[in-house]
Amino acid sequence: MSNIMFFFVHQVGSLNTSLQLAADLKSRGHKVVYAGLADSAELIKNNGFEFYTLFERFFPRHAFKNLDYYEFSKLSWLNFLVSARRRHALLVRFVDYLIAGGDEEFLRLMKDLHINFIVLGGVPHVEWLALMARSLGIGAIYLRSAFSVPEGTGSPPASSGLVPKCEGSILQSLRVLIAWKRHNLAHGWNTKKIAALTKRIADKYGVDDYRMDCPYKKEFSVSLPELIPFHPDFEFDRIDVPDRHYIGASVWLERKEVDFPWESIADDRPLIYCALGTYLWQARSDYVRFFRQLSTVAKEMPGWRWVVVNAGAIETADVDSTPENVICVNEAPQLALLKRAKVMITHGGANTVKECILFGVPMVIFPMAGDHHGVAARAVYHGLATRGNFKHIESDELKSKIVTAATNPYI
Repeated sequence: MSNIMFFFVHQVGSLNTSLQLAADLKSRGHKVVYAGLADSAELIKNNGFEFYTLFERFFPRHAFKNLDYYEFSKLSWLNFLVSARRRHALLVRFVDYLIAGGDEEFLRLMKDLHINFIVLGGVPHVEWLALMARSLGIGAIYLRSAFSVPEGTGSPPASSGLVPKCEGSILQSLRVLIAWKRHNLAHGWNTKKIAALTKRIADKYGVDDYRMDCPYKKEFSVSLPELIPFHPDFEFDRIDVPDRHYIGASVWLERKEVDFPWESIADDRPLIYCALGTYLWQARSDYVRFFRQLSTVAKEMPGWRWVVVNAGAIETADVDSTPENVICVNEAPQLALLKRAKVMITHGGANTVKECILFGVPMVIFPMAGDHHGVAARAVYHGLATRGNFKHIESDELKSKIVTAATNPYI
């Protein structure tokens, strides 16, 4: 049996995605441990896995939260630029540290634990650990948590909300081409910067063949086999890409979840569950506006129970009054609630959409950023959801989408 390490740059969705695979490997007799940043320790330990904190000098607790997420304003594009520059400056210093010998922290742990293989996940620069592991003769694989589409497959990128029309036509091909141009324009700067840092790491170990020739363009610099935690049929068309392996939804039903006041929804009214993700993707004023529209709809639908997760996006005073059929919380046990929900209102995060599909819960999706638009487009395409514009939704339209999701037999 093997000693397998999971290393995921801290993202709640990425960590949750990994748990099912880790549990499966453990049940088959493999020794499974996690290593990563300090922010990940609590979640992993609470789910019964051994965890080793690494690189705490550069990434103390809340490091990624402080770098990535701000009090958003209408000038959020400016915050994004400032955040991107700060992140990159930190990564440059981190690479300097690794090249100067800081990699020994990781390499020593790999040797001490006699690791045979490493599963990586999270953000693109986690690929640096694949090069470090390779210096010890240890192989690596990448487990994707976000939805991903390689360029050149004929499908639009995960960042695009494009739903195919007239498939196979010149017009459709042009629409996909434009979607990829937009995607590359938005992400090209960061991809090139990360690639330059990756080359510095590769040069340290004398590795010059870390990128393999492939007809499909991927955003990572290091060519690794990929595990895709989706069913292949979730795509518009089945995509066969070398070294890309679909492993199903990868939802661990034994995941530890927060406590919840179940007595508050003890009656027999059907449940609408609303959660818009772990992070704040839009301006707070947009969240306030959205939750006010939601409150209006809840008042008009007294025969339904509502659980709304605000994730710190708003304060109680931001909404004029909370209807009696609504309970607002900062966190919620999502798996447990989905077992009871008739409809979910979501941002379209990959994990949430997979969990809704698993429990047969129709969705109303308001995509925010990243892969949300692509996930929402595919959910709509397959008749699993309706979708709307988070910033501009009005109560009448929101109510209509909820009713459609709840009553349409094709969703």
